[in-house]
Amino acid sequence: MNRLNPTRGDLLSMALMYLLFGAVLCFFSGSILTTIVRVLGIVLVLYGGYNLYQYFVVLKSTNLSPMAIGIPAFILGLILAVWPNMIINFFPIVAGILLTLNSIAQIQKSLVLKRAGVPSWMMSMVAALVMLFVGIVLMIRPSSVINMIMKLTGIALIAEAIVLSVQAFVNPAR
Repeated sequence: MNRLNPTRGDLLSMALMYLLFGAVLCFFSGSILTTIVRVLGIVLVLYGGYNLYQYFVVLKSTNLSPMAIGIPAFILGLILAVWPNMIINFFPIVAGILLTLNSIAQIQKSLVLKRAGVPSWMMSMVAALVMLFVGIVLMIRPSSVINMIMKLTGIALIAEAIVLSVQAFVNPAR
């Protein structure tokens, strides 16, 4: 495929791929992410187990690398495989905490601007309050936010598939 001038077949192939991935993300958003995290966990358990096997059973070397890699990989793999939702929800919660703390600082800044008589203090306050709301939602409902992001990504991929399909038939040089 020539990226600068893809053929009609190239565009339609990409459109089909985007459509399939978009549909999967829209309809299986929560379960697909959980499955991906679980599979990653199983892979890490196997990798960690292999390294521990190499260190404790094979006994070919006194190098500590297999043990130093094997134990953390095995433990992280177990956590990912057994509690995938804990890992998935961790990142939105951290983002929510950071947004909330930053919003509180921005509210304080807006109040200082108000006391100084700066006319745009209200816009700063509204933006800070919106970010505070988003931060609280991220902390309270992390899985809902993740599902929404996955669905929006799926919709964007489907929209891109439509655009690519139209491009394939609109441009006569293909």
